[in-house]
Amino acid sequence: MFGNLLPFLMFGILLAAVLSKPLSRLPWISLPVALVIIGFVSSEIWVGLGMDTGLRWQILRDLVFYLLLPILIFEAAINVDTRWLKREAVLIGMLSVPLLLAAAVIAAGIILYLMGDSLGGSWALAVLIGSMISATDPAMIAGVLGRNGNARRVEQILEGESLINDATTITLFVMISGLLIMPGAEISAWSVAGRFALTLLGGAAIGVVLGWLLDLVIAPADDKVLSTSATLVLAFSSFWIGEHLLGFSGVVATLAAGLTVAWRQRKHRSEEDIAFALDSWQILGFCANAMLFFAVGMSITIQMFQDHWLAMLVGILAALVSRAVIVFFGLGPISLLPGVGKLGFSQQNLILWGGIRGAVAIALALSLSMDIPYWYTIQSTVYGVALFSLVAQTPLLPFLAADKKKLSAAAEKA
Repeated sequence: MFGNLLPFLMFGILLAAVLSKPLSRLPWISLPVALVIIGFVSSEIWVGLGMDTGLRWQILRDLVFYLLLPILIFEAAINVDTRWLKREAVLIGMLSVPLLLAAAVIAAGIILYLMGDSLGGSWALAVLIGSMISATDPAMIAGVLGRNGNARRVEQILEGESLINDATTITLFVMISGLLIMPGAEISAWSVAGRFALTLLGGAAIGVVLGWLLDLVIAPADDKVLSTSATLVLAFSSFWIGEHLLGFSGVVATLAAGLTVAWRQRKHRSEEDIAFALDSWQILGFCANAMLFFAVGMSITIQMFQDHWLAMLVGILAALVSRAVIVFFGLGPISLLPGVGKLGFSQQNLILWGGIRGAVAIALALSLSMDIPYWYTIQSTVYGVALFSLVAQTPLLPFLAADKKKLSAAAEKA
């Protein structure tokens, strides 16, 4: 059955390659949005002709969790500059873990208050949605803020947040969704918090060890092709070992492994070898994103919007309000601490709208188990948030970033 889906995914990659350059000159539509639209139209035509697209939940879950997510997480990890990651560690760390958890809870409260009946009044389901819509993916704003001085700082914070909060969100999602489909499982704040901390820290430890070991193994080879091929093995094996063999977070293990091996490789590999590895992973990441967004378009139906438009609007409101709260009442005051570096109002506003919900939120929605109650309502809500983020937020960012003098002035006053 996967054979029916494969041509569609390859078509998505081809479309991405063809449309990427022309769409980069159009501020009102992004490549992911175009892929979603074409994926939807092509699948509707195919089904209308009486053909089967091969789209099944089990296939999508395996595709997302065992192929696409490890690629996307590892590619982001090896591309990050650990120097500014350390420099902004306080803001990125707070925004990616405690403030993200706060955003998930705030969003869950709004969702439960406004559409609790649609979820059977379940707090656990509301938190599941809240966690899914809190994952940010600001990769599409790269270059919008410029590469100079203080404007670059905002982009670095957003990139660092995305790197870590994706792993946090996926860990929370896997844990809560697993508890929801487990008969008689205890779902309490303390049990969730304890298990979350264990899976997060355990996955991080496993990833560091595996990344360090791989660097020791491939160092004698001194060959860029062999070394890059070995990192591909590391991406998938760290996920499998962390998630399935040891019961920790596979995504966190992949993230930690990527950060560790990239840090080690930069110490003794040539610039040419590093550039080859980064280019190779950029290709893999491009293909993974193309397949993901095209699959989203294929999975969308008109009925989804007809039945769950209100849930989508509530999800959008919850996502924006929760983001605003953690940025203006959390990140802003934290930036006033000694040695952190103050964020002005313009910078905070850009961080608010720069929190694009994209690949990870969609990937989680695609992989949602149909054994979870109200799964289609949950998926539709997350889709609505992600599509709003891509269609409305992304085109808005160039206008918010246009007056870079305000950003610089705000940072200089700090």
